Amino acid sequence: MPYLTRIQLGNPSKNFSMLIDTGSFISWVSCQTPGGSSVSSLPGLFDPRSSSTSSLMACSNKTCQAMIPEFAACSKWSDSCELHAGYGPGATAYSNTTGYYISDMVHLEILNAVGHTSSAPATIIFGCSTLLSGELVEAKFNGILTFAPHQMSFSSQLHSQGLIPGVFSLCLKSAYWGSILVFGEILEEGIVYTPLLPSPKYFQLYLESISVNGQEVPIEPSVFRPSGTHITIADSGTSLTYLADGAYDPFIKAITAAVSPHVRSMVKNSDRCFVTSINIDLSFPTLTLRFAGGAVMKLRPNNYLHSEDQVIYCIAWKRNYGEQITVLGDIVLKDKIIVHDLENMLFGWMDFDCSRPVNVTSSIRKKHVSSGNVSSYKIWTLTGVATIIAHILILCHFHC
Repeated sequence: MPYLTRIQLGNPSKNFSMLIDTGSFISWVSCQTPGGSSVSSLPGLFDPRSSSTSSLMACSNKTCQAMIPEFAACSKWSDSCELHAGYGPGATAYSNTTGYYISDMVHLEILNAVGHTSSAPATIIFGCSTLLSGELVEAKFNGILTFAPHQMSFSSQLHSQGLIPGVFSLCLKSAYWGSILVFGEILEEGIVYTPLLPSPKYFQLYLESISVNGQEVPIEPSVFRPSGTHITIADSGTSLTYLADGAYDPFIKAITAAVSPHVRSMVKNSDRCFVTSINIDLSFPTLTLRFAGGAVMKLRPNNYLHSEDQVIYCIAWKRNYGEQITVLGDIVLKDKIIVHDLENMLFGWMDFDCSRPVNVTSSIRKKHVSSGNVSSYKIWTLTGVATIIAHILILCHFHC
């Protein structure tokens, strides 16, 4: 399930519903085409012509030149820098967006320690999408807000302007409301950390092994060993999880062998599925992911199964065909505190009820806050705790 929030863009500013994505770095919003038509059926599309602070990025711009040819191109008909971005679990793009790059104001609402708000505008570069394909055509959001390590991501641009620190934390709930993103570090007893591997684009981890009910799955070690073609990344913008091709069959075999005897196995739409009317925590095994540095992530059945009728449960970890890339999507990351610490190159997590209060720290001070209290101020805006260094963003599923 996608996690969304609202931000304000342009001058005068307008609200837009955006997908939170830690697995990509080109932020974009659906725009009206030069002829005035819409790129999607969603309301509230961005029109750069109506914003007094909007500026078209020229093809000669150094930022544009640095993104060519992977994510940008020079227009044949004008001097504009063209947007090209594709999305998929591996090298294959299942969805695409095209358009052009602009810069404009994003408006952040800062909540201070006594509950007063103030505006903190920042100028960012993002894509103005005029054409969508694949699953993006039916998407229920206006664009994508990116948080990858790359200098072009939304979070990196804010960090370069001194508005946020080099660490942010997520707490994603299974329920539709109340998930949070903190620009700062959530501090709780029990968070474990693994090193982040150097990567210009992703939060890349060294996944060493997977165990089912304590038994290590016999996966060739080279499948997960980091290299130019073998990587594991954490990605909140991907709903499911995609296993490296070489790990998928042993994983499915281990799960199938470990289910309770009363569970019936079946294949549905090429997915391995199971039929049971008994509580899934009693019917299915637990998983253990082991990462570099001895960090362990325990997963319950709802971190790898999905169901539409609470009777048939299918494994929601897909094969990444032909690729040795593992993408840990939000089905794995939900119901946990997730800390992305680029200052110390660490990635941390712990199981957590995201409706509970969290301890938030910045480089200046620590403050005890509650996601419920923040939502009572202004639920879909970017807000801060105590200082501009620590912000909290309230997230939701589907519609914001």
